[in-house]
Amino acid sequence: MRSKRAGTLSPGFLSGLLLVLLGSPAGADSTSVAVSFTADRQATDLDLPKDAKVKISASHSLDSGVILGASGEYSNTAFSDSATVKLEGTVGYRAELSELFSVTGSAGLGENIQTSGSGDDFPYYVFRIGADLKATENVTWNIVNFRYRDAFDSDNDFLTPQLATGLSYDFDEHNSVSGVAQYNWKDWKPDSVGLELGYKYRF
Repeated sequence: MRSKRAGTLSPGFLSGLLLVLLGSPAGADSTSVAVSFTADRQATDLDLPKDAKVKISASHSLDSGVILGASGEYSNTAFSDSATVKLEGTVGYRAELSELFSVTGSAGLGENIQTSGSGDDFPYYVFRIGADLKATENVTWNIVNFRYRDAFDSDNDFLTPQLATGLSYDFDEHNSVSGVAQYNWKDWKPDSVGLELGYKYRF
């Protein structure tokens, strides 16, 4: 039976945090909801699958450039019964440096919940920074996105940086699809290479 470390953020607390983030309508410029699927392969042998992930997210972009976000991600490790859910809330800011180029940064808190297999539930923190270039009217090149993520307790062994690049295509003002290539480390050692396919709806 898995144990829970003292001081972890409860799922109830994180659920409340996500509701606060999503329920802030003041100055909202746009809202989006998205779903994505990611297949990871072993970084040292791309023939071997690592895990599969499904992520659902939502965000509010305010007129000031502030972005409030929340997400839930289910991950299942290949060839095992180990599965986790990551609940996350973030606050970020997008700087429009020109009509074509923007830089976005964010910081957030999350909870890693072990839903099956062995392991502990634990809280973590995450930072992201990325740059986007509007290549055409419909295509945006997500030039680079870097994630730094770690648990508050180093014993949880959750130092998992990620570097990614991708493209997104807008069908119209509401609907878009994206493809992202990811490289993941664990404790700064090569861990996995992933391909993410996503869909976003804006309103």
